[in-house]
Amino acid sequence: MSLKILKSGCNPRCRGCSHREFTLEQSLHQKQGFVSKVLNQWNDRINPIISPQEDQRWGYRTSVTLAAEWNGQHWLFGTKSMDEVIPIHNCPVHHPIVNRTIEVLSSVLPEYSNFRLAYLVLSKAQCTLIVKQKELKPTHWLTDELKETLQNIGIEGFWIHCNPSAGRRLFEKGGWSLLFGQHRSRDLVGLVYGPASFQQQIQWLYLETLAKAEGFLNTSPNSAVVDLYCGTGTSSARWVKNGASVIGVETGGEALECAGVNAPEAIFLRGSARLRVPQINSWVDEMRSNGYEIFLYTNPPRTGMEPEVLQWIVTQGKPQRIAYLSCSPGTLSKNLNFLSQNGYRVVEITPYDFFPNTHHIECLALVESEIID
Repeated sequence: MSLKILKSGCNPRCRGCSHREFTLEQSLHQKQGFVSKVLNQWNDRINPIISPQEDQRWGYRTSVTLAAEWNGQHWLFGTKSMDEVIPIHNCPVHHPIVNRTIEVLSSVLPEYSNFRLAYLVLSKAQCTLIVKQKELKPTHWLTDELKETLQNIGIEGFWIHCNPSAGRRLFEKGGWSLLFGQHRSRDLVGLVYGPASFQQQIQWLYLETLAKAEGFLNTSPNSAVVDLYCGTGTSSARWVKNGASVIGVETGGEALECAGVNAPEAIFLRGSARLRVPQINSWVDEMRSNGYEIFLYTNPPRTGMEPEVLQWIVTQGKPQRIAYLSCSPGTLSKNLNFLSQNGYRVVEITPYDFFPNTHHIECLALVESEIID
């Protein structure tokens, strides 16, 4: 690896950005080729990648989860390789709010013997320190000067989350303490989110995917939309704004609380989508009997939609149109193949470059029913 072409602040040992030595054209070419290979069955319907411009590939990451390690003098924050934390204190893909927060906290937090810090989590303006302790210890280190500094950086809520078992699972229901600021913040379009809420890294690009999905679904007061894996309700709020009736499903309690604020007219169910199929189906049956058109918007995790959900779609739910935002072309291919074999047609697929300088790519697939009742 040639250090000459790495951006200033980039740690060559960090494996987070596999495309950091690529030009924008090289990165997009690789990603377009990957999407075409994995989704080759629909190559004639794959659009060119929608991507940020060159100057927007850097400093975009406002939400991060960083491992913490005490080196005997101060705290290191970064990615973890085996049992070692590789510090990325001036990462060029991190937004300034992230790098400034790291810079400030690394030297003021108590040493490990008194403060068993495991992770630093930033969700835009909400900052959480996850400590492997059962209860909150005195926070004399949090001076008025430090509070003012963090607020000037852009931190609106500053939390300690006590979770003795923090690891692959970062958050638990209890153990939360807001040390200063507000419980919730608002994003670029005024929607509420919290410290544990998932947020797309480049919101304007995410809003473009929703606009495209909206144009395809063409929701109206005569529409009923099933919104699976709805998060904080950004998508649900859009369908509601068009007058549609909406039912959303999400596993996270905080996310659903925010969704209820962002789209109060919608119905929200907590739990995995597969376990909520009976309630979803009852709602869809009622809406269909009242003359509503049925649509589906889905944004599942990397594992894709569960088999039970796919079976419900093709046997009972039978939405007329589906907008599917996927963070894994591989699982998207499997799910689209199933739908294609069961009465649905892929209209088009658009890749979106949500994570510049990495190999990751997301795709919006627009699907319609071939069956006319």
